[in-house]
Amino acid sequence: MALLLSLILCGTGQIYNGEVSKGIIMMVLCILLWLVLLGWVVHIWSIVDAVVVAERINRQSNP
Repeated sequence: MALLLSLILCGTGQIYNGEVSKGIIMMVLCILLWLVLLGWVVHIWSIVDAVVVAERINRQSNP
């Protein structure tokens, strides 16, 4: 779910994972960097980070 949310809107996967401040920072960075055509960098970082954190959360809740 975090992956799909991040694909749709940068930072929403982090918000879904409970990392609200990180998600908001990624959203703002992505929007600002899209103005100079570099927003895709933050968007890809957001997608990868959302998946990694979601997997870590799932491993911790299901020992």
